[in-house]
Amino acid sequence: MQVILRVKRQAGPESRPYWQEFSCEAGPDSSVLSLLEEINSSSPLTDAAGAEALPIEFESGCRQMGCGACAMLIDGYPRLACATFLRQLKLKEGVITLAPLSKFPLLRDLHVDRGVLTEDVKRMKLWLNHDAVVDKKELPYAYQSASCLMCGCCAEICPNYQAGTAATGSAFTGAAVMNQAYRAASQYPPGKERRRLLKENVAAGQGHCSRTLSCLRVCPLELPLDYIISRGNHMYLKSLFERDKSHEK
Repeated sequence: MQVILRVKRQAGPESRPYWQEFSCEAGPDSSVLSLLEEINSSSPLTDAAGAEALPIEFESGCRQMGCGACAMLIDGYPRLACATFLRQLKLKEGVITLAPLSKFPLLRDLHVDRGVLTEDVKRMKLWLNHDAVVDKKELPYAYQSASCLMCGCCAEICPNYQAGTAATGSAFTGAAVMNQAYRAASQYPPGKERRRLLKENVAAGQGHCSRTLSCLRVCPLELPLDYIISRGNHMYLKSLFERDKSHEK
């Protein structure tokens, strides 16, 4: 069938955005990523009106829902282009609308910089400085938590996450970073360091979350983010009454 990709384009963060349409043949099992790659492989590349066009810039890595790089707005909904197939979309007159995630700095076209998520992880020091401690009660949640792609879909749809402000230390970090905080804390022994991680998470995460749970609806891996986040909250409350075991043998 004939499909029209309506792409929001922008040469850079300071450039004026515009819409451009591209026509291509596709089947129900075609992914949005495969359509973008097919369009870019055309030589010469022309839009639906026959005018010459520059290649569409977007980010892509594994092509199989393992890296989260190709996250974008597909028909207004945050999704991974590699894991979104035409059979899943309600095509209106054969048109698919593509736009970049709006909560992250734009680089070009559909390509955004999600480095703010990594900066928040650094700012909150969400890493281990010793061997991991295994808590069997937390293992099921920690295993799921480790699957997070940090794709940014949860931040995009969250009404509490504001564009470009999370790294300042005064705004909500979003579900992806809260998830990282839980995973790091779950591998620390009871004590001051675990309590610090959890307290930081409450200050930059839990305290700003209004529990709309929109993150659950868009997570490509369908992670139980509500349970993971609530486990972090539970661990924090419990840590207030724990003695420091971090130096015990």
